[in-house]
Amino acid sequence: MKYLVPGWVHRPGAHCASTAISDAMTFRGIELSEAICFGLGAGLGFAYFEHPRMSPSRMTATRNRLLEPRFFETLGQPFDWIREPDPGAALETVKRHLSERIPVLLRADIAHLPYYRTGTHFPPHVVGIWGFDDEQKIAFIADTGWPGLQEVPYPYLEKARYGGNAYIQNQADHFPVTGPEKPPDLRSAARHAIAQQARDLLGLELEIKAVFGFDGMGAAARSMPKWGEAPDWQWCARWFYQVIEKRGTGGGAFRLLYSRFLEEIAELDPAFKTISPAGEMKNIAAAWTELSELLKEISEQDDPGRLEAAARRLADIAGKERKFFTGALERLQ
Repeated sequence: MKYLVPGWVHRPGAHCASTAISDAMTFRGIELSEAICFGLGAGLGFAYFEHPRMSPSRMTATRNRLLEPRFFETLGQPFDWIREPDPGAALETVKRHLSERIPVLLRADIAHLPYYRTGTHFPPHVVGIWGFDDEQKIAFIADTGWPGLQEVPYPYLEKARYGGNAYIQNQADHFPVTGPEKPPDLRSAARHAIAQQARDLLGLELEIKAVFGFDGMGAAARSMPKWGEAPDWQWCARWFYQVIEKRGTGGGAFRLLYSRFLEEIAELDPAFKTISPAGEMKNIAAAWTELSELLKEISEQDDPGRLEAAARRLADIAGKERKFFTGALERLQ
């Protein structure tokens, strides 16, 4: 039996989760661009971890790990990744939702998605699933920048849904998109989301915040001059470059995508031009891109000495972002 959700939607985008969410919202009759979905999910973030058994041993990330729950909660829809320890039940559950015309978001390790052709494990990748074919034993997946639907054999899908790395282990994490029932008040939702974004980056709601947000940027900036002592320091620099400019960020550590969100909501309400100026965020995104270019150059050299210059740039970016979101939060109160 082959089944595709009638009227399935996929518009290629920059980032996996915001693209999949935008597709699901559009299918439900709620037209929200990828940038709006990213912004309503307070998608900006930063995290920094060090461990000799990690690869890279100095791990950086530039997206909020809570984007998906932040988005749905902003729209009044409770969210939690549903996990299923039994692979057979995991597949049947998704097929049941699709048969009921409910789009489903999945977490899938890209190392097991054939069209990526990579051995790099990245389990928190988010895709939309829109159909299945039991005779051919394939699932139909919508993924970020690929047009149309990708055919993924069931065995590969199962491995992707249970894939993992040193940080995350998937357990068939999925979320059926059954709401919201009506379009949100975008002005109100945007105000809430920008304030939440500021609180997240400032660490105002975290018990342990030393590795996240602006504190995490500070920790990375202080540590970076010593990265040269690590045997994989070039990979650490290369990874940091990639999570700023590549790997589905849309450029500038997701900040360019966020600036588009700010532009779009300012078209709805000019007050946002003062609350959170898109032009300033574009400048911050450009600074991130400049940092990424330096990190790429460093990763291709044998001398780690320029890591000190990269650290100074990161500290400067952190200061600019802190000022931006502290001001936005004050203007929203």
